This record gives sequence, structure tokens and C-alpha cells, in this order.
Amino acid sequence: MPDRWEDYFDRNKAEMDRFEPDEERIWQTIDKELNRPSVNWKKHLFKVALVAAIVLVAGVITRHELMMREQLSSLAAINEELAEKELQYINQVKVKWDELRSMPSNDIELDLMLMGELELLDTIYTKGLNDLKQHGYNERAILIMLDTYEKRLRIIERLINEKRKKQRDENKSEHVRI
Repeated sequence: MPDRWEDYFDRNKAEMDRFEPDEERIWQTIDKELNRPSVNWKKHLFKVALVAAIVLVAGVITRHELMMREQLSSLAAINEELAEKELQYINQVKVKWDELRSMPSNDIELDLMLMGELELLDTIYTKGLNDLKQHGYNERAILIMLDTYEKRLRIIERLINEKRKKQRDENKSEHVRI
């Protein structure tokens, strides 16, 4: 191979001496290369800042999710609107429960049925809460949990109405005996 290059240069030597290099163009190219920064720091800093921001946001979201899972003990921990709805339901259930407890109870089977139904609703509520802890915000689980409050109210109201009917019937039968 070196023989071929030597032959080429020997044959074309006359042509090489004929052309002169454009020194101005060569120096301009060299000058551009010297003035150009070797590393574009702005691009690298922007990339580093972008990666840091992504890591920070991911960390904040992960931390928030972990805290929500630890602190989630009711719907009130999710947002203010749900806290307000849940508090309203809790107050209504408490008022109705107090009313039911203030009435005399003659039917133990009915009371046991009530306790069984309320325990079932508590279980459903707890399962919904656990679902929220495990999987994060879930509209369906929240609706089911709110529905448990509505069902508690309906059960307690039905029992109150049944007790009132029994009291009226007993009062009527006492008046008839006299």
C-alpha cells in the first residue's frame, strides 16, 4: 500500500505545487474552533435541573401517597368536601342512634339484627378504607363508603319507626283494655 501512495504523489507532484492553500479560510476555521466553548454548560445545567425536578416531584408524590396510606382513617383525610359530607353523616347517625337508644326496647331479636347489619356496614366501610390505602384515590370506594352511612341512617330510621309502631299498638291495646 505505501508503494501506491508514493506512486500517486510522484505522478501528481506537479499539480500539488500549482495550488496554494487559502490561508485566510484556514485561519478563520481555526479561530472559530478556538472561540467555541468545548462544553455547552447551559444545556447540561438545564438537563441536570430537569432531572432534579423530576426526582423531586416523584419524591413528593411518593411521600404524599405513603403519608395518606398511614394517616387515612376516614374520608375526612382525603379532602375537605368529603370531610364535610362524612361529618354530616356522622352527626345524623349519632342523632338517630341516640333517639333509638332512648326508646324502650322489648324486641331483642330486632336489636341483634340491627347490630349485625351495622357491623356489616362497618366491615364494608373498613374494606373501602383499606382499598383507598392500598390503591390510592378511588371514586367508587368513596361512594361505597358514603353509601354505608346512608344505609345506617335508613336502618336506624326503620327501627325507630318499628318501635314507634309497637308503642302505638301497645298504647291502643292498653286503652282498649281499660
